[in-house]
Amino acid sequence: MTTPRSLSLRGIYTALITPFTKDGSVIDKDSLAKLLDVQISAGVSGVVACGSTGEAATLSDKEYAEVVGFVRDRTKGKLPCVAGISVSATARAVELGKFASEIGCDGVLVATPPYNKPSQQGIVEHLKAVKAASGLPVIAYNIPGRSGVAIHAATLGQLSHEGVILGVKESSGSVDALADTMNAVKPDCQVVSGDDSLLLAVLAYGGTGAIAAGSNVLPKEFVELCDAFAAGDCKNAKDIQLSLLTRIRSLFVESNPVPVKAVLALQGVIAHPTVRLPLTPLAPASLERVKKEFSL
Repeated sequence: MTTPRSLSLRGIYTALITPFTKDGSVIDKDSLAKLLDVQISAGVSGVVACGSTGEAATLSDKEYAEVVGFVRDRTKGKLPCVAGISVSATARAVELGKFASEIGCDGVLVATPPYNKPSQQGIVEHLKAVKAASGLPVIAYNIPGRSGVAIHAATLGQLSHEGVILGVKESSGSVDALADTMNAVKPDCQVVSGDDSLLLAVLAYGGTGAIAAGSNVLPKEFVELCDAFAAGDCKNAKDIQLSLLTRIRSLFVESNPVPVKAVLALQGVIAHPTVRLPLTPLAPASLERVKKEFSL
């Protein structure tokens, strides 16, 4: 186990998409490099590779290593890089955590193992195993809509007080769950928004920022929102959040990251909007909606 590394989650971490070639068979590294350049220029605080938005569930182990390694190399000395771990088997999560540590990632974002529907104790043991194997800062990813099981606020409090997790990505969509989590965790546990439309609410409750899908296409706006709140300009932060709502909602008109990739391709940031099955290309009506929202 390596020596634990520090990690600040203050600000915007972009949950990166994984660009593919037109037929979806190969990682499009040129497009990924261009996307990273856009993020760095916009002033985001960090990036997450191979999270939900990165279609990690469709990647082979070799491709996962390829993407995380590429992002780590391109961001080294510029931005923190967090590796997403959202696999069903704890043994595999442990191996991914070891890999992230070996290549110098700054942390891991660990989701409740999908499909298995583990107990709260099972979730605790899963996160402890990744922490022990990697030595990296662990962000617990509460996303019941994808995992099938919520991480209870009491569980997050336990993990925080025992030093297993450094932070929480709260993606339940519930402000009540957010409030309960803020009450349960240690004061220095960094809670970030995983629901882009609730970023301001998370900040108001004492959260530190967001791990956002929408910042793939709106990085400057998300950064400006966080910066305004940090400067005490709550009115400006509110105005930015409200002005983004319809665009954010259009980015989730179909399963993430299908609309996000469509917008990035229309903007010329990535070469193709390709997603891998079982995801399918954006439906014509949805495409027209995002074109209208983003004036494309």
